[in-house]
Amino acid sequence: MLLCLLCVSSEPYGKGSYSPNFEKQRINKHIQDGYWIEPFQSNNHTPVGFIAYGLAEGDIKFYQNPYIDTNETDPISIQKLLTPIAMDQADITGNGLQDIIICFDYGNTILDFNPDGGYIIWLENPGNINGKEPWKRHYVGKSATMHRLKIGHFTQTERWEIIGMPVVNGPFDVPVPVLLFRQPDDVLNATSWDSEIIESEFFHLIHDTKMFSGESLDKLIIASSEGLHWFYYNESSQQWTIEKIVDGEQEEKQQTNYYGTGGVDIGRIGNDPIAYIPAIEPFHGDIVAVYVKSINSSSKEIQWQRHILDVYGYPNQNGEGPGHHVICADFDKDGEDEFLLALRGPAPNEGVYYYKAFDLSRGLFAKWKISDESAGRIALADFDNDGLLDFATIGYRVAGYHLAKNASINIFYNRQVNTMLQSKPELQVTKQNDELLFTVPRPNKVSQYQMLTFLTIGGITLSLEILPPFSSRQVSNNTYVKVLSGVLMWVDSSTKTNQSRTFLCQPKSICSLEVNSDDKRVKTGNDGAIFIVMQMPKGMNDVPQFDSIGKVMLENSLPEHCPEEARKLSFKFTKADQLEWGKEKFKDVEFYNMRGFNIKFADNDEHLCHMQLWAAGKGTNAGVHNHATDRFCEVHTCIINGNGNSGMQYLNSSQETYDPFTMLDSDFVKLNIPSFYEHGPLWDIDVKKQPVLRNDGTVIYPWHKWQSGSDAPVGQQQNKVLTSRDILKNSVDASVPNQSYDIWMAIEFNIKLSTVPS
Repeated sequence: MLLCLLCVSSEPYGKGSYSPNFEKQRINKHIQDGYWIEPFQSNNHTPVGFIAYGLAEGDIKFYQNPYIDTNETDPISIQKLLTPIAMDQADITGNGLQDIIICFDYGNTILDFNPDGGYIIWLENPGNINGKEPWKRHYVGKSATMHRLKIGHFTQTERWEIIGMPVVNGPFDVPVPVLLFRQPDDVLNATSWDSEIIESEFFHLIHDTKMFSGESLDKLIIASSEGLHWFYYNESSQQWTIEKIVDGEQEEKQQTNYYGTGGVDIGRIGNDPIAYIPAIEPFHGDIVAVYVKSINSSSKEIQWQRHILDVYGYPNQNGEGPGHHVICADFDKDGEDEFLLALRGPAPNEGVYYYKAFDLSRGLFAKWKISDESAGRIALADFDNDGLLDFATIGYRVAGYHLAKNASINIFYNRQVNTMLQSKPELQVTKQNDELLFTVPRPNKVSQYQMLTFLTIGGITLSLEILPPFSSRQVSNNTYVKVLSGVLMWVDSSTKTNQSRTFLCQPKSICSLEVNSDDKRVKTGNDGAIFIVMQMPKGMNDVPQFDSIGKVMLENSLPEHCPEEARKLSFKFTKADQLEWGKEKFKDVEFYNMRGFNIKFADNDEHLCHMQLWAAGKGTNAGVHNHATDRFCEVHTCIINGNGNSGMQYLNSSQETYDPFTMLDSDFVKLNIPSFYEHGPLWDIDVKKQPVLRNDGTVIYPWHKWQSGSDAPVGQQQNKVLTSRDILKNSVDASVPNQSYDIWMAIEFNIKLSTVPS
């Protein structure tokens, strides 16, 4: 017997530290009935949720994705059945909707079953899952104590086939029949599916099965009193074939009457899809074992070496242990499957354990306990669509076996840091004309979360990020978000109200870029989102202030996998009077520009926006203008408001004429923009919420400017007449005491993409 090395999350693993990290979300607490849970996605366009139910109430419920269903709506009942057991799913009708295959009317226990039960039906997905009507039932067939089933292609690939496996057939020494059901021609109107018994003499006490789809036809591993066996249709001999893998647990046979194997899955390591087999042994067992294959040097046959990892407690008065389900997946995306063990209880042997191989040839695994609550089964899915697999559990409450205390349904979100680089990221960056050009996928088409840090300014790091549909991203303290495309959503931590943010806030208003989320995450709907994240470092509690432009440190922060010429592009603030357009107008004015960043879509090179940064000293008028020659829709995001009362100033109407010699400061509407705030559209908007254009295609704006604040009393600021010197240099000299600089980002959006969101 070879025991595993037990690790805890704080101990080293390999060359560094390894610590699985999952965040629990309670979905349904204190359930009275719990047995089965399985991920369920109605079609390819809806977020994944899950199906859950128990034997006593028999209420088959669909739980919507909790990251999209932020209103905490009740689960949707789709059908009620008498003692439902196992389910599978497939698009039986061929209409793009997943249907459910389920068996029911099992009875109470394997000793007290209904000899006339064991029905298999399929439930037709209506498309709109609203709970108003139960899903239509279609009869398939039956066999008493039907306990596990799989739908696939076992003898041919043209039509669906179902293999059904009862758990017992009377006394334990009576063999269990295995049945095959074939999809009929008219699947919607057929009264049953043709069936045949394909094995009737070998298997006893079948508790679980795993379908393997790596070849032309599907095949099964069956866990039974005989241990583990391949079961498949041999196309050459046209016979059903049983191939032994292992005998399973045999030593408990005299103590409990149970032996063999009760739970099974298949673990992949690298390119080997069947590198190891984790198992629970025997039926409802207390032993966790893994089987690792080796090749016999003389016969070249595969042999499986058994390694017992753990024994959880002792068999109870019924001869049963706490183990009920085992499932494999690559949670850390290193190309090697880990596996989860579900323990139904009682305490202390209840919850979920996470096992990871670190020396597979010797059967050595590290383990961590990641949940303390009863788990009858585990459902795997990327529920928050962040590219990492999550899991959900249901507490085990089945009369006659075990009734877990405080049983609940929970989702555990995978929060492991994935440092693996994508081999071909969809978010690309190149150097173009002394600027950075980002090429991005459409946010509603991107496959997984992507991020590129590109600039650090005064200690504040900027990154361009893309979040796929129905996904989430963590937001910590001092994280600020500017949306460029799509929608971000969250629930406010103070008011508990639903919040959302698009690429524009309301016209001629301001809104904060801060996110106060009750679960420290932002989420997307079906549009996904592209956005800029501005992250202040830990320990920086206040927005930095600068009394000299030379103290504003700028750094290209692109990671090493980006092209070298893009990484070597240096950023700096250039004084406006050093640029051709500002030589006269801004001579000796503390006004600076830093170019710049372009973003375009990869599918058709459509331009999304151009971004550039500006900086201005105290009292600076950054130039009154109305974009008479510009074909873009511009908004500004303030990163640092160095003077407190800086912001945009604009005339009430685009029809007003600007006269620099007669116009008062008080003629301008003042829109102060604090640090990490943005303003909404200043341009004219038509009834379709689209920008109003001149005949030459330029956008109509009122006259406006960025005006840095100053120490002058408010009354003096508002009533001052602009002199000719003000026109050129409405500024405080750089050498004045208490100098302070504003830094803001101008974002120039594509006109065609600038319809104001409803």
